[in-house]
Amino acid sequence: MARELWDAYDREGRPLGFDLVRGEPMPEGVWHMVVEIYAATPDGRLLVTRRHPDKSWGLYWEVTGGSVVKGETPAQGAVRELWEETGIRVEERMLLPVYVQARPGIDGYASLYHSFLVFFDPAEQEIRLQSGETVDWQLLDWASYKRFILTDAFTPGIRNRFLEHQAAFDRLMGDRHINMK
Repeated sequence: MARELWDAYDREGRPLGFDLVRGEPMPEGVWHMVVEIYAATPDGRLLVTRRHPDKSWGLYWEVTGGSVVKGETPAQGAVRELWEETGIRVEERMLLPVYVQARPGIDGYASLYHSFLVFFDPAEQEIRLQSGETVDWQLLDWASYKRFILTDAFTPGIRNRFLEHQAAFDRLMGDRHINMK
């Protein structure tokens, strides 16, 4: 299997000019980029997927996400990750940036999280799961999602980042004139 390479960044997202290798220790003060994609339907339902049992946080629920690979922008990484993990195709111009946040990693990987909201039509695209990554999916209305993310069934890191930025998500979802009862 080929090694996954990441670009190295400082905390502000400036390239450092060298590569990182997934699974290898990262030097102190070095960060890599991660994307999280909140995929929503025009009627306000949000896609959540269940992690494969062999992955860390196995069988927990999450939104789509992953590391940005060498040479990609965060938007390119978001488009790729959404396609790989769910079969949903979107264009970069469709991505709505929600936040960028630096988080020291408990797994040894300091990460710069780029979060996006994107709308897709499930009547036009079939959701398919990536083998070895996800084992289930569901579409939750916005109010149900906000309750579900508070449960122990959801990955804690995503929950914490969502709650810190919930007002921005609510604003973007509301801008789409979605009933958020």
